[in-house]
Amino acid sequence: MAGVQTLLPLLLDHMAAGRLTLERVVDLTSAGPQRIYNIAGKGRIAVGYDADVVLVDLQARRVIRNDWIASRCGWTPFDGREVTGWPKATILRGHVVMREDQLLEAPLGQPVRFSECLSPG
Repeated sequence: MAGVQTLLPLLLDHMAAGRLTLERVVDLTSAGPQRIYNIAGKGRIAVGYDADVVLVDLQARRVIRNDWIASRCGWTPFDGREVTGWPKATILRGHVVMREDQLLEAPLGQPVRFSECLSPG
């Protein structure tokens, strides 16, 4: 999906400029979608939740470039934009899948679970 790679750097840049708080960035990227869509096991760091975490460097300054975009379209309207704040590592269900802009392993595909579909108990 186009825009996924630039979403977090752009939000972190807005935070660095004082337009968003860190708490709001977390809500926009994890807690909010979990709450709106009622996704099971996502949206917080707690026992029983998926271990999905992105580690970021809030001071890193980078320039978004088309050659970095991995989507099929291969381009972004943000090409050439300098941002402050950059993801350094992504942990998906407890596995490090990205570190320093390099994909380390293919994420294991699993269906999204919705809370209302889980059996009680």
